[in-house]
Amino acid sequence: MLSRRCFLHTSASAAALGLAANAHLAWAQRCNTYHNPILGGDHPDASPIRIGIDFYMTHSSFDYAPGLLIWHSRDLVNWRPVGAALRGYYGRIFAPYLCQYQSRFYIYFPASGVIHAVWADHPTGPWSDPVSLGIHLYDPAHIAEDGHRYLYLSDGSVAELTPDGLAVKTPPRHVVNPWPIPSSWRIECTCLEGPELMEHGGWFYLNVAEGGTAGPATSHSVISARSRHAVGPWEFSPYNPVVHTKSRPERWLSMGHGRLVDTPDGQWFIVVHAYENGYRTLGRQLLLLPVEWTADGWWRIPSGVNAADAIPMPILGTTQKPFFDPSDDFSEPRLGLQWAFWREFNIHRFSIENNAFILKAEGKTLADSSVLTTPVGGHSYTVEVDAEVTDGCEAGLLLFYNPAYFAGIVLTPEGIRVKVADGGFWGNAEKGARRAKLRVVNNKEEVDFYYQLPEQEWKKTQASTEISCMNHNILGGFLDVRPAIYACREGHATYRQFRYWPEAIAPI
Repeated sequence: MLSRRCFLHTSASAAALGLAANAHLAWAQRCNTYHNPILGGDHPDASPIRIGIDFYMTHSSFDYAPGLLIWHSRDLVNWRPVGAALRGYYGRIFAPYLCQYQSRFYIYFPASGVIHAVWADHPTGPWSDPVSLGIHLYDPAHIAEDGHRYLYLSDGSVAELTPDGLAVKTPPRHVVNPWPIPSSWRIECTCLEGPELMEHGGWFYLNVAEGGTAGPATSHSVISARSRHAVGPWEFSPYNPVVHTKSRPERWLSMGHGRLVDTPDGQWFIVVHAYENGYRTLGRQLLLLPVEWTADGWWRIPSGVNAADAIPMPILGTTQKPFFDPSDDFSEPRLGLQWAFWREFNIHRFSIENNAFILKAEGKTLADSSVLTTPVGGHSYTVEVDAEVTDGCEAGLLLFYNPAYFAGIVLTPEGIRVKVADGGFWGNAEKGARRAKLRVVNNKEEVDFYYQLPEQEWKKTQASTEISCMNHNILGGFLDVRPAIYACREGHATYRQFRYWPEAIAPI
């Protein structure tokens, strides 16, 4: 499969050529190859499917709303958001499972600890309101056999569903045990989770995650099993773990939670998530790996393929493009799909008019407020926004992990201030200022802050910060650091021209 396209270099050969990361990516594009990640930033637990020549997927949305964002691609590498299955906030949502059964599409997902389902006639929606299945587990996965529909769950159990897929016919029962992880491995836990199912060549295939999804670099994995029937008995693959980070120095850490998908010309790939070595602040990013089938009916990653190397494009004639650009001039009447609120979606709190986003203040401090965020990828980037506040309002531009841990530059009644990652607020510049352009420059996790008052020159704040501490292994929550805007105290904030650049740019 690899030989009919551009020659696939190993990490060692790339290093021998002296290719820096950006040069390596440019080389990969010229050779009709792609480079992981295919979707930068936090997009974990993805569940891609193919419908004809189109690919769709959703992924965990955790504490953000709208939730269950739907992405579309024609080549498995370049993805764009096209809808959201959930408009409101229904609690913490993770490990969703997008599937098609007959002519209808379903997403099964846990929300606040209970499995729910939504359905639609097309992947882009409109989607139904959530229906509770009453199952207090997580990581659901759907499969059907001879008209019977089943839902696999996080603990190796399976429940039979009613024919419409929206209720439980028989309660969960245990059908599969974890693959025995060698005692010498460095992992978080056994943690059998993340089931993904498919039928191929007369077999049912069950892929699960084991080892824990964070913690040590070698914790996560993809474990495969197969059976002649949807409910087992299951036999484990001789190639297990089929996907696994073997050592701490690798670029992609804790690789796991994989789902297989095929192309129209019969190639197979697996989508997994992983943390990037040195950049856990970006959350679990999306990787794509080629798959081959053995003569005896098992799937595996081809020998010599490394997630950190250039890999041939799945669809000939396409090239890898830059990640989705979240810049917004607020010229559309509806909130763009790049945006998500923290733990709420209150349509009465904001409006978009005259190329401006107007956000009512909420709470006395940011800890009591819901910020508006957009996830981004890349080691370095710059974000900027034109912010204006009414009397008594506090607002600003942040790099946000959660309400307790964030960094940013803010307009307050006391002046322009900087919040650094260790929790301190610095400075009281420009007291009385009610409007300013704010810029945050993230240069490989070292962050500088700038502001520009109307008709004046840009100024750099004295305080800068470093944000590598803001990641799940330290703070928990399975979250990422993402740009955000907010408003608290009194009145409202008006935001104009949110801009993003995929590099660190100080204003001239």
